[in-house]
Amino acid sequence: MPRPRSTSPEEAYYSPDPMTPTFSPPADYTEFQTLRPGTPGTMTSFGGRYSAASTYMDKYDRDGANTPAAQTLLPAVDGANGQRSSTYYFEKEGGAAPGADAGYQYQGRRGQGYNPAANVAALEGGAAAAKKRPNFMRRRPFLFAFLMLLLIAVIAGGVGAGVGIAHNKSSDKNLSSSASNNGNSGSTSNSNNHHNGGSSTGGSKTTGGATPTASATPTPTITPFARYSWTDTNTKAYGVSLGSWLVLERWQLEDWMVQQGGANAWDEFRLTQNLGNRAASVLADHQNSWVTEADMDTLENAGVNIVRIPIPFWAFIPTVSGEPYLNDMTMYQNQLNKMLQWCYSRNMYVMLDLHAMPGSQNGDQSSGHNTTNIQWFTQANQDRSDTFVENVLAWATGSNYSSIINGIGVVNEPRIVNDDWTLNNTRFSITQSFYERSYATCVKNNIPMTFHNGFAPGTVLDKMNLWRPFVSGKDPNMLIYEDHPYPGWFTVPEPGRAEIQTSVCEYGSAGGQFGVPILMGEFSAIQAIGSSSYTTSYLNMQLSTYAWSAGSIFWNFKANSSSNPVLALSSDLMQLYSYVDLVNAGTMPNPGKGGNVRNFYTSLPNPCGSFQTYGWNNPAQ
Repeated sequence: MPRPRSTSPEEAYYSPDPMTPTFSPPADYTEFQTLRPGTPGTMTSFGGRYSAASTYMDKYDRDGANTPAAQTLLPAVDGANGQRSSTYYFEKEGGAAPGADAGYQYQGRRGQGYNPAANVAALEGGAAAAKKRPNFMRRRPFLFAFLMLLLIAVIAGGVGAGVGIAHNKSSDKNLSSSASNNGNSGSTSNSNNHHNGGSSTGGSKTTGGATPTASATPTPTITPFARYSWTDTNTKAYGVSLGSWLVLERWQLEDWMVQQGGANAWDEFRLTQNLGNRAASVLADHQNSWVTEADMDTLENAGVNIVRIPIPFWAFIPTVSGEPYLNDMTMYQNQLNKMLQWCYSRNMYVMLDLHAMPGSQNGDQSSGHNTTNIQWFTQANQDRSDTFVENVLAWATGSNYSSIINGIGVVNEPRIVNDDWTLNNTRFSITQSFYERSYATCVKNNIPMTFHNGFAPGTVLDKMNLWRPFVSGKDPNMLIYEDHPYPGWFTVPEPGRAEIQTSVCEYGSAGGQFGVPILMGEFSAIQAIGSSSYTTSYLNMQLSTYAWSAGSIFWNFKANSSSNPVLALSSDLMQLYSYVDLVNAGTMPNPGKGGNVRNFYTSLPNPCGSFQTYGWNNPAQ
């Protein structure tokens, strides 16, 4: 979504590049004038890193750490697994181990207390040897034999008991989930409620050199989710995005980005450029702390059934000269593996969204690079984008958790318009060709594709009509149209209640005239009415109306306020982009954990009219 206006007193709008000043959209455009605002005033420190000096660690010498099981326990350091010096540390069971004796000196596999020097005199003959008494075996051979047989019997019994216990424990820890529709549930749900911490990689296969997860215990059983059906009228999306986790957007993280990268860190491009060699540790700390399991618990308890994950190209394909992004594909994919496991254990589906494309698809900070020199439409970057799509799909289908992935947005908000918001036919043609190639790749991999309208000009119906030839004849189970409405913002002056209602209802009425499901892949509570009661009414209206088709995904799960806002909005407005804050304030309507999403939507008061149920019949025209 578009970036916010600058509130800096020194400039009407920020210009990160003096040679290519940032384009400021016209005030009357309702979708692209400003970006989703937000920032982090609270992210001053990060935890979760391993410390080689900790006394709460178990220690392994290098030979012991070379085994496959030990290697998987080693934390990634700057993108490489197990690349430490002669000593490895790991925290067992995710918590602190008992403190070690301060005076203990590790002696390899021989165990604590072994000291060859203690017997040096006897070994070297330096002490007078006493006359040896016959040993016990020679003196009591029959008793010795009896004791040995007894010992063997005890050991054999212990081994058998251990196997039985291990089997029972592995059964208790199964990540099983009986897939069902929960009656006439509005979303396909699964009965697995075990929040298995597991490994940070979640047991998924990775590409880009990532080490597959292994475990000293038996691999848990992963019962696949029921396939998510976009055309089932009883299945509706009630989702939330994890923005600024793997793709940074300054307006949501302003204080932190300025603290880490300086005042000119307008986007991830400049942040990583300014950080240099520090980028790996700074981004690893951020990725380990921006989304927590407590946040995921909040989403689960509110009834969220889809998590949308923005992904950058540098997580799946190599960067080229001039691109300063942290190109540690292993680190990014390990984070994604972890999130898949978190979502699986909470019965949530995952929609992958290719948010930052090679060359920047829109010039916005959400693409990784805030610039007017948009290069995504070049042939070289189209080829790289094809590879990006292919690699993400290969990773997704190869994951143990592939069944929870219900779609992939192949490019977020490509800008197919000119600076005056008229259609750029060249860009439109290139984007449509990219969509055609991506759709074929998605069908081949059996993962549905969502596509954004590219900020096409005109009314809601005009935008749909522009894309109708592309949609025609395609499988509505495999293709979903995506829009990102923000009807309460991005105009000057800001819309009033009547204008907002007209806009929302327009989205609802147009949805029944399209051949594939329509997903509102981003929306929020942002508006200038300034009333908490209106905020809830506004959300009720949007949630219910957007569910007439496929449903909606809220932007964002979190948005931090700023102590010195330039791109961020005021704290009260930032909260309107923060799902967890709205839930905690009691403002965000939600179905609750395990709730029937469709029934929840039908129960919401909606001035746009009674709940509609659209079906899809998409013959070739």
